[in-house]
Amino acid sequence: FMGTFPGMTNIQRGALWMVLAGFSFTAMLVCVRTLEGRYPSVEVVFFRALAGLVFVLPPLLKHGLLGLHTKRLPMHVSRASFSMLAMVAYYYGVAYVPLADATTYSFIIPLFVTLGAVVFLREKVNVQRWAATICGFIGVIVVLRPGQAAINLPVLVMLLSVLFYAGAWISMKFLTRTETASIIVFYQNIMIVLLALIPTLFLGTVPTPEDFAILMAVGLTGSYAHYCQARSFGEADASAVMPFDFLRLPLSVLCAWFLFNETTDWWSWIGAIIIFGATYYSTLHETRVARAKKTNNKS
Repeated sequence: FMGTFPGMTNIQRGALWMVLAGFSFTAMLVCVRTLEGRYPSVEVVFFRALAGLVFVLPPLLKHGLLGLHTKRLPMHVSRASFSMLAMVAYYYGVAYVPLADATTYSFIIPLFVTLGAVVFLREKVNVQRWAATICGFIGVIVVLRPGQAAINLPVLVMLLSVLFYAGAWISMKFLTRTETASIIVFYQNIMIVLLALIPTLFLGTVPTPEDFAILMAVGLTGSYAHYCQARSFGEADASAVMPFDFLRLPLSVLCAWFLFNETTDWWSWIGAIIIFGATYYSTLHETRVARAKKTNNKS
């Protein structure tokens, strides 16, 4: 529907897509929290991936089986495995961790990707990115407040999910060199369905009709959020639209307050601002460097 506003600039359309992504991500977290841990997180991930196939099958099948061809099957397996482990850990934590903190921890992922890029992609990281990464981890310490706040198992599992998400992002960096976005999303969902099927059969329980609807909503809102995010980055530079991603925090705080009677202290806000600020600074710096390189190449 964005195309019905021809007077909008690319940045405005990108901002709106990012706002929609924020609403969708928050809706997904609310759905997971509503389940209250009644189902194993691996079962939630299974239905998440199953519902996600709705978004990728039609455009791919339109081109026939040739549209599913890939030469990077092992890397697809790697990405799907990291993604499944990340979602299993994250969804487990969401059932017990305050929604605001769960949202804050997701802001850490790009910082771990920076570290992974150094180790696995052999990327050179400049002083600015190292400074942003260090500041981001200071923000994590502010949120966790070791010694004052309880660091329980759900919190540790949620932090572990960040490492797995970083692994999935790094695997995607490898795949984007040769694969289209639709192929990457398709293989991730279909492989997660296959990987999560067996543990779901052994550990899962048959959901009630109401819970089945919520489980499918987890998949639909999560998939739509990623779609909106991709559209946002396609419309404008990441540095231009990323500030709107921070909308997820106040949205999650409001939902936690009205729906689950949760309150958020100032330390969580301060830590979240530090983490997001560090991530945004790194993104802004990288955008400027990329523009400078592009200008030099043209000249």
